[in-house]
Amino acid sequence: MALDIRRFIQRFVEEAADHLPRLREGVSALEQGHADREQINELFRAAHTLKGSSRMLKLVPITALAHSTEELLSALRDGTLTATPTVTSLLSQAVDGLSDLVSRLAEGATGDDLPAADEVLCSALEAAALGQLPPPLLPLRRCRPLLQYHHPPQHRLPPLRW
Repeated sequence: MALDIRRFIQRFVEEAADHLPRLREGVSALEQGHADREQINELFRAAHTLKGSSRMLKLVPITALAHSTEELLSALRDGTLTATPTVTSLLSQAVDGLSDLVSRLAEGATGDDLPAADEVLCSALEAAALGQLPPPLLPLRRCRPLLQYHHPPQHRLPPLRW
């Protein structure tokens, strides 16, 4: 009996449909200065769940972007970073990127069909998590953690606005 990965991807899409609106609402609350510690924890858990589930299914671009998003949310959660307009803009772009990738899966794409995660955005998220802004001054790094599965870039998010 062959394993039908499409069923698992469909379940992932359904799960992501629950987490992505929470992420979007949480980022909006951060932008408005209304997010409390529990809401930041919820954002972190949503990104962490997307990362873990996508990693199990080898959805490398989603894993990479969710990992970088999780890094920034971890810094917010730990209190080593505050929600500035730059930080919330990066998080908003990350949620847009994750939504785009999940939408492609919902339309029938496979993991191999997905474009690579935006390296500039991933680097910016991770640099911001370390308190290093603006990211364009930093050397470009590939999104972690699964470099061995790198796919050639086919789609890019709009450039970051600082």
